[in-house]
Amino acid sequence: MDVIVNPTGSSGTEWSLDDRLGRHLGTILRTQGSFPFVIEPEPASGLSGVRLLHTSLDEAMSSIARKMGGACELNSRDWD
Repeated sequence: MDVIVNPTGSSGTEWSLDDRLGRHLGTILRTQGSFPFVIEPEPASGLSGVRLLHTSLDEAMSSIARKMGGACELNSRDWD
C-alpha cells in the first residue's frame, strides 16, 4: 500500500501519514535527541509494528515503505 507523507503546518516538525484513499495511518513527529523522527501509528492501522525511532525523515519513510509493501512519498506541494 502506498503512503503519502503530508507536512502539517509550517514548522517542519510534523507530517501526516495517509494512504492513497485518504485514510489516516498515523504521524511522524520531529523531536530532540539521537532519534529525532518518531513514527506514531494509528491504532490498528497497517503501520502497527513499524520501527518507531529514526535518525532522518528519509529513514522513517523507508521503514514505512518496507512495512506497507509499497511506496512512501513526500507530498511536495507548498504549505503555509
